[in-house]
Amino acid sequence: MTAQRTRLDTMRCHLGAQLAAYRRAAGISQPELGGALGRTRSLISKIEHGVRGMPATLWEIADDLCHAKGALVAEHNALAEAERAYRDQCRAQQRQAQIRRAGSQSAGSRHEMCPDAALAGNQRAARELVQVLTRIIRSMPRRDAAQVIGWALAAAGLTGLDLDEHTRVIQAIDSPSRVDTHVVNNLALTLASCKRQEDKLGASHVLDTVIAQHQLVHHLLDEGSPSHLHQALFLVDSNLACTIGWYLIELGHHNTGQRYLEHARKAAHNASNPTCAAYALCRISFVAFLRADTPTALDAAAAARSLAARTDDVRLKALAEEQAAGAYALDGQYGPCMAACARAQEFLASTNECVPDSPAYWVHEGTLNSKRSTLFSLLDRPKEAIEAAINAQTRFDRTYIGLYARCQIRLGHALVLSHDITEATRVLSDAAHQASLSPRLAKELHTARALMQPWRNTHAVKTLDAQLHACGLLY
Repeated sequence: MTAQRTRLDTMRCHLGAQLAAYRRAAGISQPELGGALGRTRSLISKIEHGVRGMPATLWEIADDLCHAKGALVAEHNALAEAERAYRDQCRAQQRQAQIRRAGSQSAGSRHEMCPDAALAGNQRAARELVQVLTRIIRSMPRRDAAQVIGWALAAAGLTGLDLDEHTRVIQAIDSPSRVDTHVVNNLALTLASCKRQEDKLGASHVLDTVIAQHQLVHHLLDEGSPSHLHQALFLVDSNLACTIGWYLIELGHHNTGQRYLEHARKAAHNASNPTCAAYALCRISFVAFLRADTPTALDAAAAARSLAARTDDVRLKALAEEQAAGAYALDGQYGPCMAACARAQEFLASTNECVPDSPAYWVHEGTLNSKRSTLFSLLDRPKEAIEAAINAQTRFDRTYIGLYARCQIRLGHALVLSHDITEATRVLSDAAHQASLSPRLAKELHTARALMQPWRNTHAVKTLDAQLHACGLLY
């Protein structure tokens, strides 16, 4: 069902992007289209982002106004039919689940769960891991237990620990009062490895591992760990929750991801750490940006700026300005958007040092220019978007596969807006293999492809479609 939901999200974004493409081709602005349909400019923007829908009758009017010759109506009808089929499947699965619970009480397979249920399954598995480890500790000789539990901890992401470090973690699980700074550091340092793996392999490959770590931290907090270490554990809690939330966003589960980000913000408050709180708010603002929720994007970015100002982390300050710029662009405010980008640039120019302790360690001039490309595209300035994306590519470390692929897709998007279809298809074809790492990457690629609909019968677009089909990205 997760795959079905991802497909529906893709279809909805494809329809919204087509509306934007036909609207621009017809020379109609968002306020003009909104006026004709009795809708606000903000709502038209959300429809074009695939966040909101509208009735079939309004799609017929929009199709006529934008001279789409039935393409928008046909796409909407296909989406409506797919949504009806999805709802029918959901109801059927709910009935099957009720029958199973009433009978054998056996759990359904993970693939039959909705995202929240699958996540709950992961959390249950993590709790069971803690219980199993505790039983092993109490029933085996120390060295034998250490070896077996070492394998289990490796499965949970706690790799690279020597025997003494294994023992510390094992003892902490068995008796949280034994937690010390070494245990906390081991839990904290594991995240860096997971984040690096996520960039290369995709969020789905590391999500379970990070959830298991998060559950271990909760076990330590809930079962009597020393009070003087609570701040440090809350800090790890915040970092893990923020990471889980972000991975869920990457996988298309915005509501569940948002809840984890809110938890991360609260845990950072409990840790009295403005850095982590500001970082969580940056992520919350970006989720609102993805959902075209302008008020939340603006408010969260303002709070992130305020908290980041209390730190010495210039990369975090630059990230907060990036999110503010995105919120301003979503609101159509060009001047404030560019001013925020300029401030982000100033922060990054003030240091050439890598700050490994910064949650925003990955922010640099390349990521800023990549974001600028998206903002210029949103503000209907394709030439500036192309220039920003090209500048971004020259500044990227290509070993960061996911970030570089996103930059490529943004360049392709800007090229489509400039009607340079041949170059756009070349760039997007290069990014196609990496887009499979993340549903969000795939969604951005599909949005760019949807804008090419007026050129769908050209050789360049047909070649791109064949490439997307080969990569499993074209339905």
